[in-house]
Amino acid sequence: MIQLLAIDLDDTLLTEELTISKENQRALRAAEDAGVKVLLASGRTLFSMRSYSRDLGLWEREGYLIANNGATVVGTRKGETLLQKPIEPAVGLDVWEIIRKYGLTMQYYGDGEIFCSAPSPYTEEDCRLTGQVWHQVTPFATALSTPRVKFVVPGDPALLPKVETELKKHIGEKANIFTSKPYFLEILRRDADKGTALKFVAEELSIPRHQVMAIGDSMNDYGMIKWAGTGVAVANAVEAVQKIADSITTKDHQHNAVAEAIDNFILAHCRQENIFQ
Repeated sequence: MIQLLAIDLDDTLLTEELTISKENQRALRAAEDAGVKVLLASGRTLFSMRSYSRDLGLWEREGYLIANNGATVVGTRKGETLLQKPIEPAVGLDVWEIIRKYGLTMQYYGDGEIFCSAPSPYTEEDCRLTGQVWHQVTPFATALSTPRVKFVVPGDPALLPKVETELKKHIGEKANIFTSKPYFLEILRRDADKGTALKFVAEELSIPRHQVMAIGDSMNDYGMIKWAGTGVAVANAVEAVQKIADSITTKDHQHNAVAEAIDNFILAHCRQENIFQ
């Protein structure tokens, strides 16, 4: 029986309109009624997760949120930070030196703010998706002397794979580097991802791995889908995530994929065993 359920937000739980459908909300409430601990696990900052977690009532009970792609874990009852994995300043400077050669910009995050080296249409898109506002920081290198939780290099999806390869070649032993969306290249501390964060939460709750389920779509979900006892990729997930998932939904994020997964792996079992609180 699944006891802990971790769900990605963008392109998994959220629709293209950045809302949680009534059907997905229904399934999440039913899972919680069956005693399942539900948590959101997102690449977003805590600021841009708050409205969704509030809509789901997650701040009204003891629980957890995984933010910043696993670099941050927050307890919902008191709002305290339980886990934080900032990147060493030297790593940020290395990233800055490499991405500048490609004419790319770089950004880090505050509470509702994006601090960038220069404006970019992809930073504007980040603001649209998350409700944050951007500020240009000059000189940008000076800001990198302070540890940051994560960096994002926004840019043309045709160029970022080449940049990702070079970053992994030069600093791959020091950082976790991946794409969340095709136009966002993310850099975290080497030991930070949603998988290690989900493991941390499961251990806090004394829930064994085989009773943990994770649902996602992108490379920032790879770690948690691989670690969870039941890893589910939504139909619109990238190929690499689909390959390591235990199951792939028939529906995509626009058509209640999360509800499908919950119905198949949690509620069907509950109906069979008559397990509802």
